[in-house]
Amino acid sequence: MINSQLHITSLNIPALEPFRTLRRPIDHLRQGIFVAESEKVSLRLLESPIEPISILLSSDWFERYRTVIEHHSLPINVYIGEKSLIETIVGHRLHQSIMVLARVPKQITMEELLAHKNRHCLYVMVDGITNAENMGVIVRNCASFQVDALIVLPTSCDPYLRRSVRNSMGNIFKLPIVYVNDTMRDIQRMKEEGIALYAAFLSTKSKDIRNFTFKNASCIILGAEGNGITPDIVSLSDEWIQIPMKKGVDSLNVASASAVLLYEASQQLHRK
Repeated sequence: MINSQLHITSLNIPALEPFRTLRRPIDHLRQGIFVAESEKVSLRLLESPIEPISILLSSDWFERYRTVIEHHSLPINVYIGEKSLIETIVGHRLHQSIMVLARVPKQITMEELLAHKNRHCLYVMVDGITNAENMGVIVRNCASFQVDALIVLPTSCDPYLRRSVRNSMGNIFKLPIVYVNDTMRDIQRMKEEGIALYAAFLSTKSKDIRNFTFKNASCIILGAEGNGITPDIVSLSDEWIQIPMKKGVDSLNVASASAVLLYEASQQLHRK
C-alpha cells in the first residue's frame, strides 16, 4: 500500500538520504537498511517478504508498477522524480531510475540453521570473499542450485551490500543468510551435527569433483582468490575438492568456481 506519495524536484530531502549515499553502503548496513536498484531487483524485493521502506522512481516506472505498490501488504513511501534527477545519484543509467530502500531481514543464527537442517542439506560457507560483485554472483549461484543457506564468516563482506544485491539479481531475497561470529566454534558445531565440510582447495591431496561423492549433509567452503581459505579452516575440513582444469590454468574466479561445484553437489544430493 502507498503510505505517502510525493513528486520531487530535488534529492535534498532527509528521507532520500540513503538513496543519495550509494557510495557509503556500510553506513546503510549499520542502520539495518539496504538499497536495491534496477527494475528486476526492485520488483523481486517487492514480491519478497522483506520489508520495504520507500521507493524512488521516475513517473513512467511508477505508472508501470503502481498496482504492485498499491497492493503491497506493507506501507511504502513513494518518491517520484524526473529520470534526469534520479540519474544524478550515480551519474549514469545503472539503476534504470527505480530504487527501493528496505530493511535487512532478521539474521538467522547457527542454532536456528542447525535446528532446521534436513537430511540432504547443502550449505555454502564464504571465507575472505570481500568483493561485493563476486559475493552477489555466489548468492545467485546458491539460489540457482538449491543451496539451503549461505554461511558468512567475519572475513567476508556482507551479501546485502548494494553491489552484491544487484549482482545477485535479487536472488538474495530467497536465500537464508547466516552470519558467523565465532568461526571455530560454529564450524565444530556443524561437524558435530554430521555436516561434512568440503574446502575448495588446490592441493595434490584434493579430490577431483568428477569422481567425488558428496555426503547427505554437506557444506562447500569457498575462499578468496588471493589468499584462499584460512589454514585453520582448511585443516578442519573433512575433504579438499578441486575442479579439473587444463594444465597451466590453476584456478577460476571464485564466483565461476562456485557454479561448477554447486552444480555437481546439487545434482548428487537431489538425486538422493
